[in-house]
Amino acid sequence: MQSYLKYIITMFALGIASNAFATDKPNIVYMLVDNWGWGDLSIQGSTIQTPNIDDLANEGLRLTNFNVQNQCTPTRSALHTGRLPIRTGNQKVPAPGEPDGLAYWEYTLPELLSDAGYHTSLFGKWHVGANIKKLPNYQGYDYFWGTQEGTNAAGYTATPQWDPIVATTPYIYEGVKGKDAKKVRVFDIPAKVTLDREITNRAIANIKKQAKTGKPFYSFVAFTHFHPPFTVHKDFKNASKAGIYADTQMEIDYNIGLVLKAIKDAGINDNTIVILTGDNGAGNFPQGSALAAGEDGGGGSNGPWRGGLSTAYEGGLRTPAMIRYPNKIKAGRVSDEIVGDIDMYNTIASFANAKKLIPTDRPIDGVDQKDFILGKKEKSNREHFIVFVGDDLFAIKWRNMKMHFMATESTHSVVKKFTFPQLFDIKNDPKEAYELWGNQGYVHGWVMEPIMKHIVTLKQSMVKYRNIKPGEEFTGYKNSSAHD
Repeated sequence: MQSYLKYIITMFALGIASNAFATDKPNIVYMLVDNWGWGDLSIQGSTIQTPNIDDLANEGLRLTNFNVQNQCTPTRSALHTGRLPIRTGNQKVPAPGEPDGLAYWEYTLPELLSDAGYHTSLFGKWHVGANIKKLPNYQGYDYFWGTQEGTNAAGYTATPQWDPIVATTPYIYEGVKGKDAKKVRVFDIPAKVTLDREITNRAIANIKKQAKTGKPFYSFVAFTHFHPPFTVHKDFKNASKAGIYADTQMEIDYNIGLVLKAIKDAGINDNTIVILTGDNGAGNFPQGSALAAGEDGGGGSNGPWRGGLSTAYEGGLRTPAMIRYPNKIKAGRVSDEIVGDIDMYNTIASFANAKKLIPTDRPIDGVDQKDFILGKKEKSNREHFIVFVGDDLFAIKWRNMKMHFMATESTHSVVKKFTFPQLFDIKNDPKEAYELWGNQGYVHGWVMEPIMKHIVTLKQSMVKYRNIKPGEEFTGYKNSSAHD
């Protein structure tokens, strides 16, 4: 009898410990949409209905001033390191054959979460290093299934000039931590048609599997829509009666709905943080939409904001963003406070109760937004956001002011450099059309003081901690340790 009672007490204690661990370490599902315009969801003005995304937004916090980098690779680098991409050598999308990827020295978010006891996985588009040794399974992920470079690679083999002798054939890969990923099949236009559904189904299978283990998990679900060549699953072909882009909006909403349903069906809804953002604004393609053969084009909406992909205007930086954590984040909250992609590193580490693992031997540009997201603070911990386009400092946003030193109007347009910086009030002038200095006699000159303070601080940091070159196998700064 005593042995039985001892067994019951032990099992009860283990149950308490298990529940405490689960509460202490919430599951985290981060869904990333490619080239997602601020206005591409119906809750933010789209005439194409996105009910699943809208429901998610209404169940948590919707951020209307969430800022990312202006291209795919830089944002993905920022999310994984908490560092400005120019620091990590990932400040632009690399051309095929160019040096790329994160140095192994970088302590990525999945590495941090792995050290905190999480299972980590990435499904979909990686685009932070195409080399087999630079894929996610060598950057902290326990499991990876997806593509290694830009989604445009799906169209390579369809071009009449394609020559596999001089160019590498794109593939879909599958890999596990610390081992070379294996080729699954060629990544071409037919593969892209079904790819987002496959990403979704594999993410769902992983959610079901991990939920049964009781171990916390981090799943990064990186869709390939809305990136050219534009394709859509057959279930949504002409479903909108408004073109392929609108069809794709419906497909994305459906796939996100499937992931959310899987979380609920697995019984882990209350202990799972769901984050949904884009990686940059919708593209402006003046040369054409780079569609699959026979498809009619369309384009995304960046809402009221000027510019798009590859620009430093708000349309390139602001993407849809929302975060849900049932019973922790108040449902239906909306904020226009400035939050950055670089903040996700610190913030997710904080939610995972792993802040102590954030390295101190390098600049971490992100800030912890946990208390703001939970509603414990009304204001964000960030009031500025610095914008590089490639190697150049193009703009800086401070509160509701925006200063441009250089500009490009669209994805493929020329770059302009201003004799005097241009200043806009983006709260009252979302199109960044009424330039304050020239029109109001420089009375806003005082804005230079707080803005230059941030720029000087960054430049001083880059002198102390030099930027890593693209593709460089950097091994660390002298006279520093991870926790000095």
